[in-house]
Amino acid sequence: MIFKQLKQYRGSLSLVLMIIITGITQVLTLMKSSLVAGIFGTGVEIDAYNLANSIVSFLFGFIAAGISTVIIPNYVRKTERRNVDSFITVLYGVIALIVCILIAFRYQIIGIFSNRNELFINICCNALVVLLLANYLLAISDVTVAYFQCKGKYNLPKIVSLVAQLIVVVVLILSPSLSISQYTYIIAIGLVVNFGLDTLFAIKEGWRIRPSFSISLETKRMFGLFFPIVFSTGIYKLSLMVDSTIAARLETGEITVLSYASQISNIINTLLIGNLLTYYYPKIVRKIDTDNDQKSFWKQTILFHLIVCLVIAGFTTVGHETVMLLFQHGTFTEEAAKLVYVGALIYIIGQQTEVVRDLIYRYFYAKGITSVTAKNAMVVSAVNISVSIILVYFIGFFGIFLGTIIASLVSLIIMFIKFHTYFGFENSFKTIFGSLLKNNCIVIITIIIVFILKKIVVIESLLLQILIFGTATLGIYLLFSVLFYKSFKEMIKMD
Repeated sequence: MIFKQLKQYRGSLSLVLMIIITGITQVLTLMKSSLVAGIFGTGVEIDAYNLANSIVSFLFGFIAAGISTVIIPNYVRKTERRNVDSFITVLYGVIALIVCILIAFRYQIIGIFSNRNELFINICCNALVVLLLANYLLAISDVTVAYFQCKGKYNLPKIVSLVAQLIVVVVLILSPSLSISQYTYIIAIGLVVNFGLDTLFAIKEGWRIRPSFSISLETKRMFGLFFPIVFSTGIYKLSLMVDSTIAARLETGEITVLSYASQISNIINTLLIGNLLTYYYPKIVRKIDTDNDQKSFWKQTILFHLIVCLVIAGFTTVGHETVMLLFQHGTFTEEAAKLVYVGALIYIIGQQTEVVRDLIYRYFYAKGITSVTAKNAMVVSAVNISVSIILVYFIGFFGIFLGTIIASLVSLIIMFIKFHTYFGFENSFKTIFGSLLKNNCIVIITIIIVFILKKIVVIESLLLQILIFGTATLGIYLLFSVLFYKSFKEMIKMD
C-alpha cells in the first residue's frame, strides 16, 4: 500500500528531490555572497566585477534558454543526430566569434556602459575576459543538461553544480583576504569544474556529439525556432542589462546592491521556477503530442504559482532578518542590507507573474510557435526600460526594481490574450484568474498573521526569528492552502 502511494506521487517526489539538491546549492551560493560581502563591501572593486558579470550573464543567459527549449523536443522526438549536431556546431561557433569580439573591444564596451574612473574600467575589463572564457565552456553544458532532462536524470547536473559551488565556497573560506582578480579566477575555476564534470557524466550516459555542418531542412527549422526564442529572451535580458547600466551611473555601491538583490531573486528563481520548468517542460511536449491536455497544464500552472506565492510570504516575513544575517558583517553596512532586502522583495513579488508567463511561453514553444513570445518580449522590454528610466528619475534607485515587475505584469496580460487567441481556454478564464487571486489572498492572510505574531513574540536572535517565524509562515500558508483548495491533495500530484 505504501509503495503504491509512493508510486502515485513519484513525480512530486522527484521534483522535491530536485528542489532539495538545488536548495543546498543555493545555500552555498548565499554563503559565497556572504563571504564576498564581508570582504569587498559595496566598494569600487566589487561594483566593477558585478558590471562585468552582468554583461556575461546577458550574453549567455538568453542563449541557454534558447538551446534547451529547442534541443529538448528534438531529443524527445529522436530527431536525426546529424541535424542536432549541425545546430550545436554552428551555434557555438557563432558564440565563440561573439566572445572574441567582446574581448577585443572590451574597453570601448565598458566605456559605453559606465562613466566611472580608470580603476573601475580596468578591473571590469580584466574580469570580463576571464568570465567570458569560463562561461563559454559552461554554456556547452546547456546541451548536456538538456540531454539529462530527456533521459529523466534531472538531478545529476544539479549534483554537479553543487560540487562546483562547494569547491568555490571552501576556497573562499580558506582565503579570507582576496584581491578582486583572485576572486574572479576562483569563480572561473568553479565554472570550468562544472563544465568538466557535466561533460564527463553526459558521455558516460551515452551523449555524443560530432562537429557537423550539414544544414538540412530540419536544422534550418531548429534555427527558425531558436532565433525567435533568443530574440525574445535577449530583449528581456537587455532590459536587465539596462538596469545594471542605470545603477552603474548612480552612486558607488548601488550596482552591488542591485546585484545582491538580483542574486537573491535569482536563487529563488533557480530553486523553484527553474526546477519547475525543467521538470515540467518535457511533460508539456509529450502531453501536447498525445492528448493536447489544457486541463493538466492549468492545474500545474496554478500549483506552481501557489508555490512561488509561498516564497513571497516567507521572504516578506523573514527576508529582512535573513539578509541581515547573511550580509551585515565586515564592510557591508546595515543601510546596504536594508536596500538589498527591499530590492529583492520587489523582485520576488514579481516572480509570481514570471512563473505563469514562462509556463505559457513553453506551451507555445511545445506547439512550435515562437514568434508570439518574441513580439511579446519586444513590447515588454521596451516598457521595462522606459518605465525604469522614468521611475528612477522620480523616485530614485528603487525605480529600477519597480520597472521590472510592472513590465512582467504587462507581459503576463499580453500572453493571456495571445493564449486565448491561439488556443482558447478549455477551463474558464475566470476560474484560472480566480485561482491566481486566491493564491494572493493566502499570501496576504499569512503575512498579516505572522507580523501579528512578531509583535506579540519578541525574539532577539536573528537565527531564531528566521527559524520560528519562517516555520510559522510555512504552517499558516499550508493550512490556508488546504482550506482554500478542497482538491489540494489532487493538485500536488505531478504524473
